[in-house]
Amino acid sequence: MNPALDERSQSVLLELVHNYIDKAGPVGSLSLAKNRFNTLSPATIRNVMSDLEELGYLYQPHISAGRIPTDKGYRFFVNHILDFPVPDDFGISSDPTERTSKVQSFDEVLETACSQLSESSHQTGLVMLPGFSNTRFNHIQFSKVGLSEALAVFYSDLGVMQNKIIPIESDVTQEQLTSISKYLNEEFSGKTIKTIRHELLHRIRNEREHYNQLTKRAMELSAQIFDEEDEYGNLLVEGTLNFLDQPEFTTDLEKIKTLFKTLEEKSKLIKLLDLCLQQDGLTVLIGEENSEEEMNGCSLIANNYGLDNDKMGTIAVFGPKRMDYKNIITIVNHTAKKVSELLSERKLEFQKTL
Repeated sequence: MNPALDERSQSVLLELVHNYIDKAGPVGSLSLAKNRFNTLSPATIRNVMSDLEELGYLYQPHISAGRIPTDKGYRFFVNHILDFPVPDDFGISSDPTERTSKVQSFDEVLETACSQLSESSHQTGLVMLPGFSNTRFNHIQFSKVGLSEALAVFYSDLGVMQNKIIPIESDVTQEQLTSISKYLNEEFSGKTIKTIRHELLHRIRNEREHYNQLTKRAMELSAQIFDEEDEYGNLLVEGTLNFLDQPEFTTDLEKIKTLFKTLEEKSKLIKLLDLCLQQDGLTVLIGEENSEEEMNGCSLIANNYGLDNDKMGTIAVFGPKRMDYKNIITIVNHTAKKVSELLSERKLEFQKTL
């Protein structure tokens, strides 16, 4: 375990990281002394920087250059920011959700937020849409459309509609389907699909002998509707070309090709955001804290959005480690909060139409 840094070392480290983020080049002791530390000589700062390098917070690209922060140095810098939280909208010059409107669909709200997130941060914006498991059920309607088929129309709590044709026994009547719809709406409205699956499994295992014919058929139809497996939700990506504005990527063609492939395939990013979804509040992953090797030169700042107490998805900014953490943390927190508020408004609007 490394010893705690004294106040002078902390000040030098924080200023060096800030300077490197701003200038995108190794930072020397003379530059720090001239710009920020009038009371410290370049020689003193150089000694402090040498100590920080030995402790793993900095590294020197070559012997005559200044220093660059390591992942550990960035982590210290970010933790310092998080120790002094600011209001979600502090310093926000434009609201990343300001282009949304009440006439937009649920998906359109998230698409607009993702685009604005990228524009506000000048990095790559990511928004993970809710998977079916995290969708909250509002009501369902069954309509017989053939001798042995029914159309199930499923509505989420946000008014999102999904249709599915399911097989039924030929002797099932429309009146019975209407009764089954009523039963399921009374039993499960307001619950997530994940919760409904668990309840169905429990009932089928433990209460089967108590079913009447109608309940038995309701359970069978529910299993077909609610058992769709979706490991992850879909991912929206905006602003991938912003990586080309970063000097640390434009000089390494193979690095940028690998990174663009990761952004295009999405699967690794989706898994990463799903891990963030399991956390409460803000997640900041720096360099090698990301699970995939091709992301080691990047950082991810993420927060969850949701409805009431349910986490539905994740919004994030993905970019180089040399990003403006303070500003982007504020943007991500603000956007997650605003998206959650917009979803609550849409839920109320949908309920008024019922």
